[in-house]
Amino acid sequence: MSILQKWKRNIQLLLTHPDRNRVCHSVKQEQGSALVMVMFVVLILTVLGLAVLSATVGGAKRTETRENDVQSLHLAQKSLDETVAYITAQLDQKRNIDPVSLDADILNITQQVQNQINTDIKTSTDLQASGAGPSQARLMSIVYKGPEKGTTSQLTRYALTLTAQANVNGVIRTLVQEVNIDTFPEFLSYALGSEHNLILNGAPNVIGNIYAGNSLLTSRTARYTYKAANHTQSTQYPHLNGDAYVQSLDAIQEEKVMNQYTPINMDATLANDSLGRVLGISLEQVNIKNKKKFVQVNMDQTFIDKIAEAVSVNRNDIQTMYNSSNQNPAQLMTDVAKRYGIKQLTLPTKPATPVRPAVGAPSTEWDQYNAAVAAMQSYEEQMAKLKVTLATLDQSVVFNGDLELDGVTFNQLNYAQKAGKWFLLNGSLTIDNYQQSSINIRANMLTAGNVTIHGEADLDATIYVMKTPSNATDYTTVLQDATIKGLNGKEVVLLSKGGILLNRIEAFSSTPTTIKGFFYTEAAADLYGVGSVFWLDGGFFAKGDLTVNAVVGDAVGGASDIEVNPSSNVGSRFRVTYNESVYADQQAGLPRIQQVNVRVGKLELK
Repeated sequence: MSILQKWKRNIQLLLTHPDRNRVCHSVKQEQGSALVMVMFVVLILTVLGLAVLSATVGGAKRTETRENDVQSLHLAQKSLDETVAYITAQLDQKRNIDPVSLDADILNITQQVQNQINTDIKTSTDLQASGAGPSQARLMSIVYKGPEKGTTSQLTRYALTLTAQANVNGVIRTLVQEVNIDTFPEFLSYALGSEHNLILNGAPNVIGNIYAGNSLLTSRTARYTYKAANHTQSTQYPHLNGDAYVQSLDAIQEEKVMNQYTPINMDATLANDSLGRVLGISLEQVNIKNKKKFVQVNMDQTFIDKIAEAVSVNRNDIQTMYNSSNQNPAQLMTDVAKRYGIKQLTLPTKPATPVRPAVGAPSTEWDQYNAAVAAMQSYEEQMAKLKVTLATLDQSVVFNGDLELDGVTFNQLNYAQKAGKWFLLNGSLTIDNYQQSSINIRANMLTAGNVTIHGEADLDATIYVMKTPSNATDYTTVLQDATIKGLNGKEVVLLSKGGILLNRIEAFSSTPTTIKGFFYTEAAADLYGVGSVFWLDGGFFAKGDLTVNAVVGDAVGGASDIEVNPSSNVGSRFRVTYNESVYADQQAGLPRIQQVNVRVGKLELK
């Protein structure tokens, strides 16, 4: 039925309705109500439309403000990055850097940057600020704090503070970043590290930063050898209280199947859970560091540097002599002693013990006896004199032959001032001390042979072990049942061309063996905290793979295996705590690198 037909029918009903007058009056009263309803609906729709429009406009403005905020932060960071790149480029032009003159070099570079700030040089971008031209950023200030000094008067590191500001569409953001510069080998920056793979099996406790030049492999299964058999022990995952420096996020892997490692889940929502499980850290503690930027140590070149320093001659002359000796450290020491007249020390040959002749023996026998007694007295006098000499060293010397410090015959090797002075040991060093008192060594040492330490020793020393091992598995440095304390609160830095063995015969004790020092090897290395308890106050770095195996709890040697009680109060049986004071304590003996390290700190929003 059409609308017209409906109206027609309604009119007919109205005309024929018996009470049509009352109906007409009712209709008249309702006239205009539809218009009010329509206006009310229109008002509601208008209000809703304005609300939607306001929300849309507000959201667009917030989005624009947020974009400007992010863009201004990126632009301010770009200004900081450009400044750091300029500083790095200026420092990279310098070779064979003298740490003492580096202060003046940095001051000069700082002045150059300050001149650029004064000329109002800005960092621009293609982003356009509405009606305000291109967005810009500028370095606001550069502050050189000067060289930071350690416990000695020698310089350690140099700190700069950069402040940059950016303006994008009226949104202004200011960023501050600290830049640290030093001339020391990078391995001293880490508690544990490897230029290849860093493998953490079980539960080592690491307090400090770690570095992996290839992969960082984690497992909750420790490996060890007991009674000539290989064993495994399930325990906790490693725990890191510091940052992890890796090549990529995929380089962090865990062992889910024996000897099969897979990258941990780095999905945005799961990364923190994955890292927390296998290392006890968050994503913020993971840093990507390209291994091409890792400042390596060249022990042969460092050896030449230190020999040249010991005899105060041109480094090129020592380089030529080293090449002529077929790069033989022992031969170089011999040749240097002959050519430059450096003081030489030699262990006197012990004569035969005098045997008193029988009563009535011929006079010839008595003459031989008296000669033997005189020879022994001369030997004892030479040994006493040598003991005093070793305790009061004041210049670089060459010691020909092996040297053993047993706490009785010799109990110290001491330089009152060791900077620029070197003890060249053309042989092997053995510390074999089971006396009540400790053996003290305060010296910078170059050794052509092996280094072996038993018992307790207090060291303030930098030691280079230059013997090349006959095969990759040979140890040229052995610390067996050794307790190394810092002399006068300092430590040892030991660099070895061959492997380093840390071993403890008296195992299964819960009392830790404390070793204070930094150790570097050009070989691979394996460290254990299973049967033994090792606490390392310093760091350990390997050019090859570095593998650490550790468990939590007490350990008892059984008939065929080690029994571990994880519920005991004993924590990890291997703990390393980074000690940054090494920079100040051992600067004079540390390897000199060919370029500086420029390290940037985290950004701070002001």
